[in-house]
Amino acid sequence: MLKSFTVSNFKAFAESVTIDFSATGNYEFNKEAVKDGIVKTGVMYGKNASGKSSLGLAIFDIVANLTDNFVNPNNYINYLNRKTKAFRVNFEYKFILKNIEVIYSYSKADVRTILSEKLSIGGRTLVEYDKTKDNDPILIAFSGAENLNIELRKLSFSALRFVKSNVLLAENEENTIFNEFYDFVEKMLLFWSLETREFIGYTPVSASPILDTIIKKNHFADLQKFFHEAGFEDELDHRSINGSEQLLIKYHENESIDFRLACSSGMSSLLLLYYWLEDVSDPELCPSFIFIDEFDAFYHYELSYFIIERLKSYNCQVLLTTHNTSIFTNDLLRPDCYYICSKDKIENAHNSTVKELRFGHNLEKLYRGGTFGK
Repeated sequence: MLKSFTVSNFKAFAESVTIDFSATGNYEFNKEAVKDGIVKTGVMYGKNASGKSSLGLAIFDIVANLTDNFVNPNNYINYLNRKTKAFRVNFEYKFILKNIEVIYSYSKADVRTILSEKLSIGGRTLVEYDKTKDNDPILIAFSGAENLNIELRKLSFSALRFVKSNVLLAENEENTIFNEFYDFVEKMLLFWSLETREFIGYTPVSASPILDTIIKKNHFADLQKFFHEAGFEDELDHRSINGSEQLLIKYHENESIDFRLACSSGMSSLLLLYYWLEDVSDPELCPSFIFIDEFDAFYHYELSYFIIERLKSYNCQVLLTTHNTSIFTNDLLRPDCYYICSKDKIENAHNSTVKELRFGHNLEKLYRGGTFGK
């Protein structure tokens, strides 16, 4: 799981900010939202232009750095924070994998230009270099990579990526953790709930037609069940038109209408959510870390409850952004799972007040009253 993430000089963040998923409290309710002392299901609040979207893009920069998975470069225009004169963005990720800490840090001038890189597993540094220091050699200390010779000045992408793609590493615990780390990054997924269907990570190809994919995987019956559990009573159907599947809403036994003509924004957004999360029951396909920006922009608060409850049951780490304060409640999560984001600091409710928070406290009222952050 991702333990913490730190970034500086990226988009909205001029100074260094950290989101710490391990800064948890000792709460006896909603324990399933935290796993092994790390927040598994989190919701983040913040004013408009407070940096929530910038944080998501920053966390997922690692996808562009280490994988061939889909990244739209247009999302990374204006890479450097405009208020500083620094020439690099600094990233640091801390993971806990098989109870061992993995720390990966690097700096970049833009989304494609890497300047420095460092990886340590269990306190041992395995990769380290800095291109801005001409005399610094590149350290590659993986067992099995002893004969690897990389000219730093000719390296145009991540050294970790080079090792992963070109070196047959020895079989030992350290290299096993390295592969676990890489697998985590390759399964990270960010998507927006809007009709643009924008996303980052998880797959190297652009998104395929939603219904065609669902039908191909034989998941249509499960889609119907998911919609019913979410509170939509309409019956769904589908038909093939010119080789492409069309989703229908049935009104009578022999009457139906195109889903796109009758659905609400909420139903359309729910269909997109199902498309991205339909494989979570398969351990081999389940995303490792899911970030959904403005996840409930089109949802009634009851549907937002349903989605979070469903996400809590998944075996993956989740961070959602929202402006919907009705779900800022201990009935759903707990104070250490709600984050407040600003351009200067990201902190959970548990750590952003001196007040001792209990299950009976109205977190929404406290948030609206300005309790957190003081």
